[in-house]
Amino acid sequence: MVDLAKCHCYAASFPDGSPCIIRVRTDLADKAPLAGKPILCNIALGYKGEANGLPTEREVERLQAFIEGIIEHAEAKKSGIWVGSITSHRQRIVFFYSDDADLFHKTNAAYLNSLSEIPFVLGGNAEDDPDWQLYRNTLLPSREVRAYERNAPMIEALQNYGDNLSQLRPIHHYAYFDSLADAEAFACAAGSLGKYLNDINRSIDNTEVYRVTLTHVDYIDAERMAKIAANLEALAEQYNGEYDDWEALLAK
Repeated sequence: MVDLAKCHCYAASFPDGSPCIIRVRTDLADKAPLAGKPILCNIALGYKGEANGLPTEREVERLQAFIEGIIEHAEAKKSGIWVGSITSHRQRIVFFYSDDADLFHKTNAAYLNSLSEIPFVLGGNAEDDPDWQLYRNTLLPSREVRAYERNAPMIEALQNYGDNLSQLRPIHHYAYFDSLADAEAFACAAGSLGKYLNDINRSIDNTEVYRVTLTHVDYIDAERMAKIAANLEALAEQYNGEYDDWEALLAK
């Protein structure tokens, strides 16, 4: 069975605003695509759900237990590798990669036929996806989603201390580089993303590392800060550096 510690679950939404819940196994992120598994197979499970299309708490429990059985059987028969699921619009679509779609669905059908009860409306499909595009581009959270989740505890803490987030204040972003040349190049390139004051110093903890501080004056908005952080993280990686998020003082 897949170790749940190697899975990530997060909320997202479609362009029309419909909510969805995505669960993805993260231990394959650096390995995908796996050789010999070019076919994307899915199993769709329909449920009654809430008005917003997401399942009730009871349905969540039943879905998870039911799906775990399917995953365990697929692993035991080596018919497919589970990579994640999308839950929305009153259905949960569970995704696997396989080398043989017919074998995967026949093996799954045999397992389902052995059950005394199937509490969901079922469907399934298969398509070629040798580059694992769905896994890499849809299931795995984007930089922006990851930044939003990282930022959430700090933003919540500010609000708990009475900060309504709307007051302008200096916001400091940090990135670390092994060479001064990379640090300077990053600081220069950051100007194309916004109006930042930059400062480059030796790191206090490690004098062999250069720290770039980018400062801008702004209010704090969760989605906006996630986008800024994601862009700076990507830029830092282009210059062989590591982005280390941001901080701001409490404002009331």
